[in-house]
Amino acid sequence: MSGARGIAARFAGAGLLVGLALSWALGAVRSPQARATPAPVEANGTFAFTSGGPGPAQWLYLIDTKNQAMAVYSINATPQNAKGALKLEAVRQYRWDLKLAEYNNQPPEVAAIESMVGAPKR
Repeated sequence: MSGARGIAARFAGAGLLVGLALSWALGAVRSPQARATPAPVEANGTFAFTSGGPGPAQWLYLIDTKNQAMAVYSINATPQNAKGALKLEAVRQYRWDLKLAEYNNQPPEVAAIESMVGAPKR
């Protein structure tokens, strides 16, 4: 696809993901019964999933595998605001993060493990 049709198709898939995730998250806030976290929903290379937060807060995660980017939203629904408020919390391209061998980890470090198992040096 190219041009306006390609753009529309891409955003339609993302819109569908956000709509499904929001409907699940907001429905879960109103319903007090136990729930299992559903598997991520995928459309056109973008995955969406939600998780519960403290109190009425929910988190919506969008991961775009084609552009190696992600976004995190908070969804805060209360009895006074049953529709909820959607807030963008963070956006990041993780392409360069994946180039690191390690970052901000607890010991043992990657080099120590490599020497323990006799892996060739990088």
